[in-house]
Amino acid sequence: MGRHPNCHVVLDNGAVSRHHAQVLESHGSYFLEDLRSRNGTFLNGEQLESRTELNDGDEIRVCDIVMTFEMHGSSSETAPPVPPRGPNLSQVGERTTREQIRNVDSALSLDESVAAASIPSYESSSVIGTIDARRRSNEIVGQHPEIKLQAVLEITRALGRELEVDAVLPKVLAALFQIFPQAAQGFVLLKDPDSPKLVVKATRVRKGSEADAVAVSMTVVRQAMESAQGLLSQNALEDSRFKQSASLTRMQIRSVMCAPLVGQEGTALGVIQIVTRGSDEVFNNDDLDLLVSVASQAALAIENATLHEQLLLQREFERDLEFATQVQLGFLPKARPRVPQYAFSDYYEAALRIGGDYFDYIGLPGGQLAVTLGDVAGKGMPAALLMARLYSSARYQLLTSPTPAAAMAGLNKEIASSGLGHRFITLLVAVLDPAKHEVTLVNAGHLAPLVKRINGNVEAIGREESGLPLGIVPDQEFKSSTHALYPGELLVAYTDGVTEAMNEEREIFGRRRLEECIAKETGDIDAVMKAIIGEVEAFVGENTLRDDTCIVGLQRLAK
Repeated sequence: MGRHPNCHVVLDNGAVSRHHAQVLESHGSYFLEDLRSRNGTFLNGEQLESRTELNDGDEIRVCDIVMTFEMHGSSSETAPPVPPRGPNLSQVGERTTREQIRNVDSALSLDESVAAASIPSYESSSVIGTIDARRRSNEIVGQHPEIKLQAVLEITRALGRELEVDAVLPKVLAALFQIFPQAAQGFVLLKDPDSPKLVVKATRVRKGSEADAVAVSMTVVRQAMESAQGLLSQNALEDSRFKQSASLTRMQIRSVMCAPLVGQEGTALGVIQIVTRGSDEVFNNDDLDLLVSVASQAALAIENATLHEQLLLQREFERDLEFATQVQLGFLPKARPRVPQYAFSDYYEAALRIGGDYFDYIGLPGGQLAVTLGDVAGKGMPAALLMARLYSSARYQLLTSPTPAAAMAGLNKEIASSGLGHRFITLLVAVLDPAKHEVTLVNAGHLAPLVKRINGNVEAIGREESGLPLGIVPDQEFKSSTHALYPGELLVAYTDGVTEAMNEEREIFGRRRLEECIAKETGDIDAVMKAIIGEVEAFVGENTLRDDTCIVGLQRLAK
């Protein structure tokens, strides 16, 4: 739940963070977790510090919005019923097989080079009729309107409930073979969305026909698609090109119709072609008119099925993305450290659902605490995967290396040799020694952290000792610098999502505004964190975040 439109529960309140809190289910139990929101999440009046189990009747408060958790609450939403399959038109005495088209490759190119001599073509003189396939059904006129109406109803009935492209096309041919009893063979070609080719998607042969190759004319197919017109050849045997083909003569192809499948945008998605064999089985203009009508209905069904498949893929992607989001949130610390005389605060917001910013608190031997803050180049899934690797590798190096600088060198060597291409990572490691009240910094190309001194001045520290980002030079050595923290002083580390936040005038927030914000806030580290987030969000306004945002702060308490 939060203010961002992609939240499951959108809370339209300026005080609510974009991604404020979430409810998780695990083995029948439910848990409430604050997502490092600016103003916190409250359960039964107590502010959440970590993930907490929910009980029936618990009160959840997000800013001034109060909700009650019901363990067995009823929902008014019900899943839509799964539509039943359309009628089976395949059991009408015909047989369907993709092996019937032997003169067509599995992917027919639209290029001129594909129209090889082995593929017969119809001469333009044999095309005696054309009909514009871009007309709508109510524009069709003819001598037998009752036949056309019956045909359109038949095809609509067959396709109306079908939601898969591969299931739509056999039904189209099945309906056509019922409408045209003289049809001997037919096929459907569709454009390949990833290449300039036509792909054989369905074929049909009348029962009792010889299992010979179906004649395919790329000339007619190409002309039908480019002109968006249905084409008719009444007597293919009279075409001079067919006389050179012994197989076509043996097949006794008589009449051919080819209609483009024209989509809503007026572009051809593919073609339907059917042929006859008998000398007295000839298609006429009324038949072509009817085929164009059917093709129009089929094109609509194909587009609807395609959209449905895309929606299913999008939903599957959303589920995977939601899981990835939960995995990434699982890498982030569940609670802030409890170190005597110190307070901590942090904030994380991905520009997309998942991001490449990273921070962690790592307890070290001797009571020391390492605070890490990194930024993986890029956004989205690739950056998040690399962040996951950084999380485990940084912990291993810091726990096994003698110094923070040696840990950074080992981590850099590992990233550089991992085969991740040209991706790189900026990383800041700040090791707090609470006994000495000192912070040791090692910086791999990251933005220098800011320290607010007792006198109110804000300064960047450790900039001179900063090295190159991780993953560029495998054998790079890193330098460290140590800085004292006096009572009341605080340190803020951040990623460039803060300073490069952009408003509608394409101005960036910048480090100067950040320093001024920290300097004028007189409260503790939590107040400073809220002030930074508030000013960045006010500066950005309704503009979309361009980069992930991550801020980590620590403060030595005055008492």
